[in-house]
Amino acid sequence: MQAPRSRHEPTPTAVPRTVYRVDYMSSQTTFNKTDGFRARNQTTIINTPSTLQKYAMPHLAWQTNFSSPFISVFADKQHAERWARTFAEKNGDKCYVVSVDTTKLARGPIFRAADLLADVELSPAEESMHFSEYLVLHRIPGMALIEEIIVSAEVNSTWQSLGLC
Repeated sequence: MQAPRSRHEPTPTAVPRTVYRVDYMSSQTTFNKTDGFRARNQTTIINTPSTLQKYAMPHLAWQTNFSSPFISVFADKQHAERWARTFAEKNGDKCYVVSVDTTKLARGPIFRAADLLADVELSPAEESMHFSEYLVLHRIPGMALIEEIIVSAEVNSTWQSLGLC
């Protein structure tokens, strides 16, 4: 099996300054422009490696019967936009790619998906899906939101909404 793209990423010394949240109507994560993004599960405390694995693996596997404390974001803007377009085309709905300033995130852990999946055998589709992905615990405050790009299933239907905040 070929090594995943995400495993070829250099290990970061810090979280990227800007990350990109792909949001859509059926997401477990809720959103409003004032409060920002909130994970469905706001109570879980991640204080051991086993607890991290217990909650991260179902999140990364898209298990919908599971209340996740994480919000997925991507470090690569083009990847986030491609992901949003694919999701919009598959589901016939709009997606939003929201730029997030990580310097304005609340204190709390952020995990890199490539590190969590290092020992997991992934299909090429899974490898691609998790490329440059990070998991933010519990919330992304509204003050950290920079702008949004709206992606629709229609051809050439990407447009930008400046000044989200």
